[in-house]
Amino acid sequence: MSDTKSIQISFDNCSTGEAAQLANQLEQDLNEAGASEITRKKDRPDSQDFGATLVVLFGTPVAIVLAKAVSNFLHRHSGASISITADGAVIARNLESKDAARIAEAFARKP
Repeated sequence: MSDTKSIQISFDNCSTGEAAQLANQLEQDLNEAGASEITRKKDRPDSQDFGATLVVLFGTPVAIVLAKAVSNFLHRHSGASISITADGAVIARNLESKDAARIAEAFARKP
């Protein structure tokens, strides 16, 4: 699909265990919102966890829906903060639920 985008979502200011739990919950929300594919990436290859960074593939038409899912997730998990990257470049950092416009902009950005 030519309009497929890829971003990575990581969790800021929390332990690896907390980040993994948040990743589980956000992954479920993104799947329900229509992400094409979600995989996990480990921060350290020698760790035994499943990975706390989500790599999300999605088509342009669902970008805003996915951004809303992330915003809703952050609203439910007050105090959680995420960073969104694409192609190794930070698009947005330390996002919270009040940053809905910045989250949508990060999802809509061209890869």
